[in-house]
Amino acid sequence: DELMEKIEARAYEEVDKRRKDLDEGKKLEIARKVGIGALRYDMVKVSPDKHIVFDFKDALDIEKKGAPFIQYSHARACSILRAAEEKGYAVSEDYDASLLKESSEKELIKKLSKFGYVIEAASSELKPHLVAKYARELAESFNLFYKDCQVLNAEDELRKARIVLVDCAKIVLSNVLN
Repeated sequence: DELMEKIEARAYEEVDKRRKDLDEGKKLEIARKVGIGALRYDMVKVSPDKHIVFDFKDALDIEKKGAPFIQYSHARACSILRAAEEKGYAVSEDYDASLLKESSEKELIKKLSKFGYVIEAASSELKPHLVAKYARELAESFNLFYKDCQVLNAEDELRKARIVLVDCAKIVLSNVLN
C-alpha cells in the first residue's frame, strides 16, 4: 500500500506537469491508472527467475518505454480514432489493406499478427514477461508508424486502411495492458 501511494504521488506529479488543463479528479484518476500500470509492468517485465529492482523514475518515465509509454500509445490510438470520428471518418469494413506499403505499416501489421502466439507462449511457458516485452515492442511499432505515416490527412482510400490499422493497434494495446 505504501509503495502504491508513493508511485501514485509520483505519477500525479508527472500528470500535473503535463496536463495543467485537467481538473483535479481527472488528474488523480490518471495518476492512479498510470501508477498501477507502472508497478504491475515493472514487476511482470522481468523473467520470473530474476530479481526485481524497482526504480520510480524509470517506471514512470514515458521515454523509457515502460508502462506509461505503452499506456500513452494506447491513448494516442484512441485520440486518433476520436479525431477521425469527429471528421466523419469512422472505422470502415470497406478498406484496401494492400495500400499499406510503408515499412512502418508492414512492421506494425507483423507485430500485431504475433499477439496470439505471444499470449500462448507466455501462458504455456509460464513467462508473463513475454507479454510485457511484446507490449513495449508493439507500442514502439505503433509510435514509429504514427511518426512515419499520416493517418487523418492521407488520401481517402489510404486513410480508411490506416484508420483500421490504428483501430487494430488500439485493440491489441488494450488487450496487452489488460
